[in-house]
This record gives sequence, structure tokens and C-alpha cells, in this order.
Amino acid sequence: MKLRDLIANVDKPILSGDADLEIAGIAYDSRKVARNIAFVALRGTTSDGHQFIEKAIAQGAVAIVAEVAPPDDCKVAWVHVKNTRLALADMAASRYEHPADGMLVSAVTGTNGKTTTAFLLHHLMNIAHVRCGLLGTVQYDIGGELRNATHTTPESLEMHSLFSQMRAKGCRAVALEASSHALDQGRIHGIRIDAAIFTNLTQDHLDYHRTMEAYFDAKVKLFEQAAMNRDAKLIVNLDDAWGRKLIQKFENHPGLIRYGFGVAADYRAINVRYDFTGTSFELEHKGRGLLVRSPLIGGFNVYNALAAIAAAHVLGCNLRETVNSMKTAPQIPGRLERVTNNEPFQIFVDYAHTPDAIINVLSVLRALRPNRIITVFGCGGDRDRTKRAPMAKAAEEGSDVCILTSDNPRTESAKQILTDTSKGFQKEGHAIIENREEAIHLAISNAEEGDIIVIAGKGHEAYQEINGTRFDFDDRIIAKAIVRSVLRTRQETRERDNFRR
Repeated sequence: MKLRDLIANVDKPILSGDADLEIAGIAYDSRKVARNIAFVALRGTTSDGHQFIEKAIAQGAVAIVAEVAPPDDCKVAWVHVKNTRLALADMAASRYEHPADGMLVSAVTGTNGKTTTAFLLHHLMNIAHVRCGLLGTVQYDIGGELRNATHTTPESLEMHSLFSQMRAKGCRAVALEASSHALDQGRIHGIRIDAAIFTNLTQDHLDYHRTMEAYFDAKVKLFEQAAMNRDAKLIVNLDDAWGRKLIQKFENHPGLIRYGFGVAADYRAINVRYDFTGTSFELEHKGRGLLVRSPLIGGFNVYNALAAIAAAHVLGCNLRETVNSMKTAPQIPGRLERVTNNEPFQIFVDYAHTPDAIINVLSVLRALRPNRIITVFGCGGDRDRTKRAPMAKAAEEGSDVCILTSDNPRTESAKQILTDTSKGFQKEGHAIIENREEAIHLAISNAEEGDIIVIAGKGHEAYQEINGTRFDFDDRIIAKAIVRSVLRTRQETRERDNFRR
């Protein structure tokens, strides 16, 4: 592709050099630069791509896209732009011939529930014979080919590549999670959004955004982008305080849709019931009443189901058939995922890593009337430190027994994270065990009949990151192995005691 075509949609580029230069590809990581590549210098939170321009040129880059003017002795083509992240998004769309234009694009944002809502919408669309791709925290679905996710929301270059692959495999729709970081950094810039979904907003990522208002403003960007399309649907949680602010901001948009338990909801849930097997509720919409059954547990999953049903419906799926399809919704990996079956106690693994998420999960499980709730949790390193103590407070208030342990300390001291978090405990009766496997073992070995154990924080993650190195560690696998060992030991002890009698 010629350079002039690659930058055709970039906002006010100033080009120095040959516009007819043939460009073989795009890179924003200097380590991935090869001959005839255009290198885009991105400014990040910990590094600046402009510092690697000389390295990129030495490795064969023939064009540079930067937020600064070229040096006087520049020997390659140079594109001076105001914002390289937005330029990268525009260039990526051109490079892959605007693959998203032919698909129905749904983007889900919020603190909690993004993954589940995107998974459910993906399921509902596919059941309705609208082949749907998926981009999210747990995995990517490229037209039936599942891949491990690298980011909740990929960088724009990878995203358009994935869209292109979806298009080639016959996808007519895509459900994606839009993280606040991705929205703030313009990763989905320029994509026509057909359905924007807001789940909720609670404390998280303040290490990046600094304030809740800035965090909210990042989420608003998705709806501002979607609102440019008058046919877009803005699907917002009416029961969330920040959701109501969003509704007020876009109250004049013709595609605004409210969901929740409130009487003003366009898609409203009433008469909710749930147990270990799932949830049922009545859906009210424009005078119609439909019974919804879902294998997912809890009130927060009612919100996720409402959002997904509303999105599928406004994107053209039959409402009754959509509701019926909720019966076969998949278990979302690491989202209140039960890892036990007929054992005397139950174990759930959940991704809850904010105070609000812990409160929600524990309140759902408390309603199942367990003997006790034993919670194993930790806080990640190199992330929002201000939520650590509140997470301990939330876990303590919702549990009978708390075991604080290590999550992914990353480059931080695990002991310091435990110290920060433990300040949130208000009373005695908790344990602090740095080794996560030992903490899980303690919880399971002391579990009694009717207890529920919650292992929170890492969910679907199959690793633990310590000092920048990832080690294999899956809470689900670890818990299952310990359960087998503990129950076997208990059985052997009973048999030995019976023999002695």
C-alpha cells in the first residue's frame, strides 16, 4: 500500500518525503520493525515511542509517524501528526480496508460485568445465526477459532487485523469489551459503533485515571463515538448512579435505552429467583412479559443478561427467541465459576478484584444460605493501591472467614501489598498467608459441610506474576486438586477410625 493511501484518513497529516512510497506494514513496537515498515511512535505511561525512532530506522523503517517534526537530516518519509494513537487507528483501518464497516459492532464498557455481558451477547447473536466474533479479557473468538486474549481491548492495529480475519471467516457482528484505558488511548477510534453498553462504574484503575470523574469521562468517550451514528443504540444501566449521569448526558439521542430493575427501564427485570443451578426472572418490555432462565447465578448477572438481551434485540434478533437462548448461555470462565459438583461444600472462583465486585459476589452467595462463607482473596501489584484496604473491608463484612493472600504482585513486594490490604480489616479472625496455594489449601482443609469457599481476584487467569515473571497457576486447577486430596484424606481417616472401633 502506498503511504498516501495509508494516511488518507489521518487528521491533518504533514508529510515530508515520498507519498508514493510502498509500505509493507505498520509497527508501533520498534522490536517488530522490519524493511519497508511504517513506524508509529506512541506515547505510553511508562515509555515513549519517540525515543525509539532511530532504532526503527536502523531496522528498516521507511516512514515515521510522530508527534514531532522531522529532524533536518531526516532520510526517510516523515508524517507529523497531532496524536499518533489516533493516527495509528486510522492507518490500521486503511491497512485492512476498514473491516469493521461491514459488521454490527457492539462495545461493552464499565467496571464490572464487561466480560460476562460480551460473552452473553456473543452467544445470543450466534444462536440467532448472526455469526459473531468476540474480543475480550478472557479470549478472542475469530469466527469460531478461539485464541487466548492478550489485552481486554487490543491496540488498534491488532484490532483491525482481528476484524479483518473475522470478516474473512464470515462474521457479521462482533462483541468487544472496551476498557477505560483503551477508550482513553483511542484504540477504537474511528470504528462505527452500533450498540454501546454501559454496565456500572465503581472504584478501579485510579492509579491511571486518578479520579472517578476522569474514569467516568473515559467511559463517556465510547458513547460520544457511538452517538455520532444516529442509528446507534446506547444501552445504559438505569440503576447505576454513573449510568444515570450517562443517561442525562445523552437523553436526547434517539437510540438511548435503559435497563435495570427500576420502573423507568425499557428492559426491566422483576421477580428474580436464583439458586445453585441458575437464575430466573421476568423481563418486561413494552408491555410484554417473558420468563428468562439463565444458568448464571445472582443479581449482578441479571443486569448482564438484561444488557445482552437488549443489545441482541435492538441489533435485529427476535426477542422471544433471544430470551429462550439464555437457557443455554455458557459458563463464563472465572466469573462465579463453580469448580465443585457433589462435594459436601462448594467452591467458586471469581475475577472479583474491586470492593464492589467482592460485595456483589458475597451477597449473591450469602443468599444461597451457606453454613459459612470462606473467602480467599488478594490484591494485584502495580495497580490502584487505594482500593486495597476497601477490598479487605468488603471481604470481611461479607464473609465468616477471610484469608488474605497474594494475587499477582507483579513488580511490587507481596508483603507490602498484604500490609496495605490488611489495614482494611476491622476485627480479628482473619488469616494472612502470602503463598496463594497454601491459602487455598487452608480454606479447603477447614471447610465443613454446607460451606461456600470463594477464591477471588484472578478468575480465569492461568498464571501468577511475581517479580515480572509469570508462573503457571490456575485457581480452578489448584482448588480441584486440593479438594481431591483433602476429601481422600478425610475418607481414609474415617475408615481408619471405623476400623479401630
